[in-house]
Amino acid sequence: MESAIQTHIGCVRQTNEDSGRIQNYDGGWTLAIVADGMGGHQAGDVASQMAVESICEHMQVMHSSMTPDERQRTLNEAIQAANQRILAYANAHPECKGMGTTIVAALMSPQLGVLAHIGDSRIYRYSGGVLQQITSDHTLVNELLRNHQITQDEAANHPRRNILTRALGTDQTVKADFSILHWDEEDMLLLCSDGLSGKVSGEIIADILEEGSLQQMADTLIARALEAGGEDNITVILLRNETEGVE
Repeated sequence: MESAIQTHIGCVRQTNEDSGRIQNYDGGWTLAIVADGMGGHQAGDVASQMAVESICEHMQVMHSSMTPDERQRTLNEAIQAANQRILAYANAHPECKGMGTTIVAALMSPQLGVLAHIGDSRIYRYSGGVLQQITSDHTLVNELLRNHQITQDEAANHPRRNILTRALGTDQTVKADFSILHWDEEDMLLLCSDGLSGKVSGEIIADILEEGSLQQMADTLIARALEAGGEDNITVILLRNETEGVE
């Protein structure tokens, strides 16, 4: 499996509260995670880093005989453990009270993968020249949109469009949305924070993913978000399914 990761502090922020990692495990499985932290006094970067590190560490318990359902359960256990770890840290450090993070995770093999998300970071699939958003944002504006209380145009410029309805590390319990994704050879997954998705349209993202190496694509995606203002941190991960030689 081919992969690339890139992050940028952006043009405005003083710290990068995004974190991301690509981790390979036995049996041909790859875990990609993007987390976008939030909180006062640099607590956001602590929350996002803690989430990524905790989940990757917990997933070491996977073994080759696990079914996709068992891998999903293990990923959920890892997310719940990260939630408790962030809460405990915030309780022990009053300056970090209220910190939390979004999370998107893709645990992929050459045949299929388990996807999980909390918050408004996103996962897209690029297949046959078509870009599809796989995740649904956990935001107030998206709830209003789903309930037909506002239009797409109103959502794009809504003053509360950054309000999350779900985040990791802010409550004793948290629910991640899961799905199983089957993908084909040469399909790509894009995981990103809203520093990209909030500034670069799906049409432009699809154009960028048409050709080039994954690292070139990742660099170009970051550059486009910066050109559009770069008001937020920007993190992207790209995975491409290269199954040559896999039976």
